[in-house]
Amino acid sequence: MHHLIKVIKGSLVGIGSILPGISGSMVATILKIYQELIDALNDVTHHPFQSIKNVWQYIVGVIAGLLIGFLFIKLFFDYAPIPLTFLFVGFIIGATPVLLNEIKGIKIAWHHVAVFVLAMVGMIGIIFITGSQVNPTSWVYHLVVILIGMIYAIALIIPGLSGSTMLLAFGFFHLLLDIVSNVGIAIATLDFALFASQMPVLLLLVLGTLIGLIGMGKVMHFLFHKYKTHFYIAVLGIIIVSPFNIMITLNRDPETSLLGQTWYLYVASGALFLLGLIFTYWMSTHKHKKMEEMK
Repeated sequence: MHHLIKVIKGSLVGIGSILPGISGSMVATILKIYQELIDALNDVTHHPFQSIKNVWQYIVGVIAGLLIGFLFIKLFFDYAPIPLTFLFVGFIIGATPVLLNEIKGIKIAWHHVAVFVLAMVGMIGIIFITGSQVNPTSWVYHLVVILIGMIYAIALIIPGLSGSTMLLAFGFFHLLLDIVSNVGIAIATLDFALFASQMPVLLLLVLGTLIGLIGMGKVMHFLFHKYKTHFYIAVLGIIIVSPFNIMITLNRDPETSLLGQTWYLYVASGALFLLGLIFTYWMSTHKHKKMEEMK
């Protein structure tokens, strides 16, 4: 029973990592397993087998939660892509007030402005990458898959940062959905040919995750603690540009173009946008208050 409880907690962290606006690391904090996971991560370079042994139940749970959650989200995107996209845009924008709160009272210098502008310019550049990317045989595609793993790993490390929100902002969330749903379908249907075809991409995703956890985890820990204001300003620049990236990406596909849709689709999209906005704002402010109380 003890092992089962750990697996269930891990699955909740996995599901929390999927939903934009929600941080898997914050779910782990609420479940009081974050410190245990971070301790295992810190020890993995010195005592790898013992570290994995201590948290293997959580790892199994996280993987199961990711697979189940991604399959459901993929299904919803297939049937209602436009309303669901507006829901997730609401999730993204709803986090803006909390980011502003993190830099409130800080004297803004030229280097803060430079970081903000560079983050926005980088996001605008992402539009062109996502437009040409996605030939699975191209080196850009393989690089993007590694980057996706790194982003998710970093989001698992930093409480309050949502990996799915960041991937939506960069325009890579749908790519991750396709990869994970294909692997999940292959496992569920025992389609070994499909699983074998997805193995190279899956290994790249795992590689990116390991780089993010072991390598970039230390870098992000340094940046987050030494340059916290710069970090949040960069995220704010990404968040501001990301809805435009998402809308442009959405309009590239004739089936999901915003022009010529029925009136009730616009109403549903607007309602879900407001729902996502309110939900993420409430979640973010609630988490911020909890973290302030813990200090």
